[in-house]
Amino acid sequence: MRKSLYILILVILAGGVVLTLYSPDVLSLLFILIMVGIIVAAILGGVLPALRYDQALERGLESIDRAMEVQTSSTWSAILGYEEFFGQRVLDQFFDEYRNKVKGQQESGQVLCDIDEYINEDVLSLHSWQTLVNQVPGMLTSLGILGTFIGLLIGIRGIGFSTVNDALTSVQTLLSGIQMAFYTSIAGVILSLIFNILYRSAWNALMRSLGLFVDSFHKNVIPSVEEQTLYRERREFNQIAQLLDRLPKTPAFSVSNPAVAAGGAEHEKILMPQILDGLRNGEFTFQLQPRFDINTRKVVGAEALVRWNHGKMGVILPSIFIPILEQNGYITKLDQYIWEQVCVTLRHWIDAGLRPVPLSINMTKMDILAMDVVDFFIKLVKKYRIPPRYLEIEVAENAYLNAMDSVREIEEKLRAEGFRVVMDGFDGDFIVLKDTDKINADAIKLDLRRFAGRQNAGAVTDVFAQARKMKLNLIAEGVESMEQLATLRKAGCSEGQGFLLSRPVTIQEFENMTNEGSVR
Repeated sequence: MRKSLYILILVILAGGVVLTLYSPDVLSLLFILIMVGIIVAAILGGVLPALRYDQALERGLESIDRAMEVQTSSTWSAILGYEEFFGQRVLDQFFDEYRNKVKGQQESGQVLCDIDEYINEDVLSLHSWQTLVNQVPGMLTSLGILGTFIGLLIGIRGIGFSTVNDALTSVQTLLSGIQMAFYTSIAGVILSLIFNILYRSAWNALMRSLGLFVDSFHKNVIPSVEEQTLYRERREFNQIAQLLDRLPKTPAFSVSNPAVAAGGAEHEKILMPQILDGLRNGEFTFQLQPRFDINTRKVVGAEALVRWNHGKMGVILPSIFIPILEQNGYITKLDQYIWEQVCVTLRHWIDAGLRPVPLSINMTKMDILAMDVVDFFIKLVKKYRIPPRYLEIEVAENAYLNAMDSVREIEEKLRAEGFRVVMDGFDGDFIVLKDTDKINADAIKLDLRRFAGRQNAGAVTDVFAQARKMKLNLIAEGVESMEQLATLRKAGCSEGQGFLLSRPVTIQEFENMTNEGSVR
C-alpha cells in the first residue's frame, strides 16, 4: 500500500511537470506553477509525514511482537527497555512521555492511562498539518476556476469589430482566452482529484495502522485491571509489612516469611491491638468515592470507603486490615462505627445548609447474620434526624447468593422504611443470580473490574440490554478508561463511579466538589 502511494506521488508530480511544459501561455504557466507549488508543499508537510507515521506505527507493532517473544509474562517490562520504540523522533518522544507517566502511576498505585492519551488521531492530525492539507483540493479547484474567469475575461475584453484585422485579432484573442480558461480549469480538476485520492489514501492507511497499534498495545502490553490491582495490593502490603517491622512484636513473627499472609494468625496478633487502639482513638474514618451521572458529569451520590489513619504508619488501606476483621468477626463493629460516622457527616451537611447527596454504606453477610440491621438503621436515622433516602445500603453479591431468603426479607423491610438498597459487586453473570425475580434491590452495581467481558463493548451492551429486559437498574463501578466510559454511554448506563471519573476523596474535598460542581 505504501509503495503504491509513493508511486502516486511521483505520478502527480510528473503530471504537474507535464502540465507546466504544455502551458499554452504565460498566465496558464503561472497558474500551473502555483498549483504545483501548493501540491509540493502539501506532500512535504502532510502526505510524507503521514506515510512516515504509518511506517513508524508498523514498527511499533513489530516492537510489541519482539517484546512478547522476549518476555511473555510481562510485555510491558520488556518494552520499558526500548530506546527507540517507533524509530521515529516525534512518536518516540510521545512514547517516552507516556512511559514516564505510567512509571509514576505504577509507583503511586494509580490506574494506568491509555496509550491513546498521547498517540491518537488528533495528535497525528496536528503534526501532519491535516486541517491545512485538507484544503488543498479545494484550493486547486478554486485556482482552476479563477484561471477560467481570467482567461474568459481576457478573451472578452479583446473583442473588437471595427475593421477586418480587428475582428481577426479579436477572434484570436478570444480563442486564446478560452484556451487558457479550459486549460487551467481542467488542470485544477485533474490535480485536485489525484491529490485528494493520494491524501485520503495516505490518511486512511495511517488511521488503520493507528487502530491496529492501539488495539495490540491494549491487549498485549498494558496490564489488565486485575493485574494493576494486584500490583497495587502487593505494593501496599509490602509497605505495610515494612512498617509493621518497626512495631513491637513477638520474635516468632517475620513479615519476610511468605507463609505469613494478610489475615494470618501472627499478623492478626500484631494488628488487632493496633486496630482496637485505632477505634478508641478515632483513627478509623472514611473517604468518599463520588458517583456521577456519566452524561452530565454531575455528582449524584458517593460510596463511603473505610480508611485507617494510623498514628505512626499513616493511611492503611482496607486490603490490609479487613481480612483480619472478617476472620475474627470484628468487622461488624467497624461497620457499625463507619455507618454512624456517615450519618454524622450527613447531619453536619444538613445543619450547615449544604445540599446533601445520598451516601452509600457497605453491608456484608456477616452483618446480616450477626445483628438486626434493619432495627440498627432505623434507630440510626432517627438519632441523627436523617431522611432515609440519603442513606443507601449496598449489600454484597455473595450475601444474595449465600443467604437469599434473609437478604430478601431485610431488603423489603429497608425499602419499606425509605432506604435505597443496592446489590454490590455484580460481575455481569445473570446465570449466577438464579432467583433474579426475588431481587428487589433498587439498583445493581456492575463491577467492571470483575466483568470478564469488559474489553468487549458488545458484551457490556448485552448485559445492559438483558438488565432492561429483567427490569433491573444497573450502575457501573470500576470505570477506569475512556473506552469503558464510551461503551457505557452507548449501552444506556446513566450512573457510574471509578478512578477515571474520580478517585476516593476526603470529606472536605467531596464538599468542595459538590459545591463547585467540579470533577476530579
